[in-house]
Amino acid sequence: MKLHTKRNSTILILLHFLFLAFSFGQCKLNLNNPADPFSKSFLETFLLNAYFDSFCDPNVRGNIRLGSGTKMIKPMSIKTLRSGKTVVTAITEEPLVWNGTADGIHSNHQNSTFNAVTFVIDRHFSKILWLDYLGEMSYGIEDWPHDPIVSVDEFSNGDLGFFVLVNGPGRSNTINDKVNNVSYYLGRYNQDTGAIVWQGYANKDNTRIAISGYGLKINDRDEMVLRFTSTTSATPSSDTVGLSFPGLPTPQTATNGSIANQTEVGIAIISGDGVGKIQSFFPNPGNPTETVDHFVIGDKIYIFGNTNTNFVSTSGHPSVNEKRSFIGIANQNLTWDSVGYFGTSASTSETNIEFVTYGNGKFLLIGKSTNAFSNAGTLYPFQGSGLNRNYFFTSSTINSTTPNWFQFLGSTTVQVPQIYPNAFTYRSTTDEFLGELLANDDGSLFTGIPSDLVTGSIQNPFGQVRAKLVPQSGQFKTLEYFNGSEAGGNNVTTLTNQTEICRGRIVKTKFLSPTFSSVTSIRSIEVSTRPASEEP
Repeated sequence: MKLHTKRNSTILILLHFLFLAFSFGQCKLNLNNPADPFSKSFLETFLLNAYFDSFCDPNVRGNIRLGSGTKMIKPMSIKTLRSGKTVVTAITEEPLVWNGTADGIHSNHQNSTFNAVTFVIDRHFSKILWLDYLGEMSYGIEDWPHDPIVSVDEFSNGDLGFFVLVNGPGRSNTINDKVNNVSYYLGRYNQDTGAIVWQGYANKDNTRIAISGYGLKINDRDEMVLRFTSTTSATPSSDTVGLSFPGLPTPQTATNGSIANQTEVGIAIISGDGVGKIQSFFPNPGNPTETVDHFVIGDKIYIFGNTNTNFVSTSGHPSVNEKRSFIGIANQNLTWDSVGYFGTSASTSETNIEFVTYGNGKFLLIGKSTNAFSNAGTLYPFQGSGLNRNYFFTSSTINSTTPNWFQFLGSTTVQVPQIYPNAFTYRSTTDEFLGELLANDDGSLFTGIPSDLVTGSIQNPFGQVRAKLVPQSGQFKTLEYFNGSEAGGNNVTTLTNQTEICRGRIVKTKFLSPTFSSVTSIRSIEVSTRPASEEP
């Protein structure tokens, strides 16, 4: 402990010295751009990052549970912050009791239905610092949402940005009022206190709004990069309006809008001060086009999803008019730099990306396919024949839309479950992607995997498998089977998300349900961490 404190003090003294040195130097300190090495914001961000690194403690342990065990809570996002704190988002059917109260610091739970909720856990993992409800979400949420529909990211100064689709009454004291039944809530909160810096609503014609396929990332310029989805009605037409928000111009490019109930992806960029800058759609004449996630690295926006045909001015879709996966790279002008497609060429089949994570310059994509495709770098081939659903794993790198390898996980006798995989992360200390998946419903093991990689077994319902992959090749390090419930299907526990916070220490969210039969109606939430040395 004394050594840790002494190291922190040394770092603080060094940072103060550096700050004074730069202040009297010839840097262009009046500029406010965290991406500019000569700007004040860049210097501040550099110093803050160095300071925050001093908080890294791989030996922290903690466990926080929320929920009565009689209602439904769906964990959404989990993000570890540079300060060592953790922010969690979820959708809850009930008020959550924290620090002796069920009230939010700004808004309370509304109307005994699903509400978006967020809370911040201190860096010692000993308590919730604050909790707030962001709005009602009673318009119909899937049991297993596969994109982070209560989305959060961190600004360079530690503030938190939120983006979520809500209905019900809007908040007061906003920079843009809620005018439709369903609108996107945008907010910037102070990380430490939960104080609202600004908040408002991005409105959209409710006949053109999709209840999934949206998310938020914050770029190096402290801008909020919003991904959203537009739909057509039974009488299709092009969407030329997009999102309505202060300062936000109409889309540079409209949707295709030629098919009834067509879905297409849009991107909008909002400044960190809450002023709209640019928005555009990426038109596609097919239907559907759905997105799973996006990432902002440098000045590029990486978009991952599935579509039935080629985006306008692109080519390479393996089976037009059937759903296949895509990786797209867009620039800050919101036009494509490149788009790559992959998936089976077999007819009446589907290939779907369902989850994406990033680490050490590589994206890990996980999904399902009902037929075999590319053998590029495949160590574990597709299992079964015909329409036999398998998991697939693939990886791409920065500035590339071409996957480096494909691996499959399935069985010759049974299809893998339809529930979305979303509990993988990159661990830096071991240079691996690791996570958990639902195993076969009948408890059988996956086929086609060398026996020396496999451990464990399944005896109870909701069996699961813990997997570790080598990022460079997709080779499995281990596949460990384990029970996701106790005997008779009681006390179900399922990992829903995890992320590395500090030198191999992982923060995890799980849902807990009293029985296998109640999983779709009753869940509570657990957020936990333990020393890195104890992680499997």
